[in-house]
Amino acid sequence: MEQLHVRFIPLEDCGLHVREAAEGQPESRQVDGRPIIFGVRSRNLVPWSDDRVVYEVLEAGCISPELIQRSDVLFCVNHSRLVPHVLGRRRNGQGTLDLTLRDSYVESGCDLPRTSCANDTLELIRRGDIYGMSFAFKDDYQDTENGVSYERTNETVDGKVVWIRHVKRITELHDVSIVTDPAYEQTTVATREAGDDILKMIDEMTRMAQTDGAVMREAEEAAKKEAEEKAAQEAAECAKREQEEREAAEKAKAEAEEKEREAQQRHMVQRAHLQRQQDVESYFIN
Repeated sequence: MEQLHVRFIPLEDCGLHVREAAEGQPESRQVDGRPIIFGVRSRNLVPWSDDRVVYEVLEAGCISPELIQRSDVLFCVNHSRLVPHVLGRRRNGQGTLDLTLRDSYVESGCDLPRTSCANDTLELIRRGDIYGMSFAFKDDYQDTENGVSYERTNETVDGKVVWIRHVKRITELHDVSIVTDPAYEQTTVATREAGDDILKMIDEMTRMAQTDGAVMREAEEAAKKEAEEKAAQEAAECAKREQEEREAAEKAKAEAEEKEREAQQRHMVQRAHLQRQQDVESYFIN
């Protein structure tokens, strides 16, 4: 089941403010801000975990112009969808809420209505009592390659391993909100259920990685054993060839020596025969 995520924006980055009115114009009711920031680490999504810290980073490109164009996005207070808390709306690219996609953030602007809640909110922003923003979304968590991926870093915090949840594709924008209690700079607020789902995903990925690692190690060991057996077989065959070559060389040498001895014997026989013949001839002559 898809989870609706709520993320607060770093206070120094959200830039929530009332736009200044042009000279001679009535006091502005236009509220501008940056409810979505890319490339910024959230606060730990699972502060209750004993062994992990999980930060989330919205990657540039996770929100497309087409998504903004087709979404039905409320501009509200504290993510409340009650009528009195709605300040504006953008539906199918039109409405009272402006959303502009920039390289590193999404910019919002809305001319607040003349409702009781909007008047109170506007006054509190002017006074600096309200300064936080947030947004609610769903992501493509099932696509671990192009939707949401997890990275185990070499970092630790209080002995806990740091993981990064990279959001690469957001599938739905539900609202952008002015919040009265952002709690912390660069903080995120997620339900325990959503956080536990993230831990389960990491556990599953870790288990699969361990399984894949075991399979890979077995394959590597089998390949190593096969290579060793092949090398041993080749060494044995090489030794056999060398032995055969030595035996052939020794046989050839022995045959050559035998032929040499036979040649010498024939030569000695011929010399002896010639000597006897000479002796006989010398006898008759004398």
